[in-house]
This record gives sequence, C-alpha cells and structure tokens, in this order.
Amino acid sequence: MSIVLDCPTQGAMRFRCAQAGCPACLDALLREHSGLVYWMVMHQAGRKTAYADLLQAGRIGLWRAILHYEVGRGAAFSTYACVAIRHQVWQLLKQEQKAEGWLEELEREDALDRVVRVWQQNQIQEALEEELALLPHRLQQVIERHYGLRGAVPQNLAEIGRAWGVTRERIRQLHEQALGLLRLPAFSIRLRGLCERGECSHYRATLRQYRSWQRARRRRA
Repeated sequence: MSIVLDCPTQGAMRFRCAQAGCPACLDALLREHSGLVYWMVMHQAGRKTAYADLLQAGRIGLWRAILHYEVGRGAAFSTYACVAIRHQVWQLLKQEQKAEGWLEELEREDALDRVVRVWQQNQIQEALEEELALLPHRLQQVIERHYGLRGAVPQNLAEIGRAWGVTRERIRQLHEQALGLLRLPAFSIRLRGLCERGECSHYRATLRQYRSWQRARRRRA
C-alpha cells in the first residue's frame, strides 16, 4: 500500500478524500482549520487543565469533525467543527473535574480520619487515666513506673524494687495485682468500649482470668 504524500484534490472534495483514507488530504485539512482549535482552547484559559492537554483534545475534536463532516448538508464546516472541538474539550474538562473532586474527597476523608484518630487517642488516654486513678496508690505507681506513664521513665521490675527497697518478686506481685484489677469491667468499661473490646464475652473472659489469679494467689499464701 502506497502512502500519498500529496494529493491534487481541492475544495470540499478534500473531506471525502480524507474520509476515504487519504493522509495528505487529512493533514491538509487539519492544518487549514487548526485556527479553530486555538480559538476554542483560548476561551478555556485560566482553567487548571494544562494548555497542551486542551490543545490535544481540540485537535482530536477537529480530526473527528473532518472524518464525519457531510459535504452539502448545509452547515458550514467551521460551525460543525467548533461543536465537535468544544465537545472534546469539555469532555476533558469534565474528566479532570471528576478526578479533582475524587482527590479532594480523598483528602477530606484523610483529614477526617486524622481528626478521628487524634480524638480517639485522647479519649483512650483519658480513660486510662481514669482507670489508674481507681487503683490503690502503690499499684498506680508500679504501673506508671513500669510502663513510663505520666512522663515517667520506664523501669523494669527489679529497678522499681531497688528504688523501694523490696524484692523484684514483690514488685511482680503488685504488678500482677494491678493488671488484674485493670482488666475488671468495673475499672475498664470505658476503655474497652473505645478499643472495641466491650462485648459480654470479653467481660466474662476477664472475670474468669481474674478469679483464676485470685485462686492461685490464695494457694501460694
């Protein structure tokens, strides 16, 4: 198949020649009417879409207009082409706006998620503070020192024992007692709700653990 680099066809017949597959006529018509593309794109100045993208969309619209224009139907080609170019440009703008709206929606969701996370963390911190306040003072101190709460430097059980002049085993017993109390629903109902561990099955399991710990403690005594 030979490619026609130049075609003698002139005037309105060029459209039919281009529609029949003549690249020379198609290229000539694209160059001849390229001003319509620039004119239509110029009216979209100031939008966020890149000028080059608008220009490309306009050229596609012109190309389609050339391939579908019916000579002799009454409408001037410039009128027909402007409609096709505008449609193609608007389609691009519509897609861009949808994508932008989707990204903005994601950004809003991310911002909302961050707010919710911060709120939840603050609520958990407050609930934990309330739980600790219910413990006897000595048990509070064991938990605070061991886990580094309220600005304390985390310490192991032996370090706490040395600071208090008691054995590591004694601190371990206090630590175990404190955790057992903190697991009880009466202490932890708000914290469990925030951490989605507030079902009855969770409470029953915790009570069983605490009773087992109490029985083991009595046997050791």
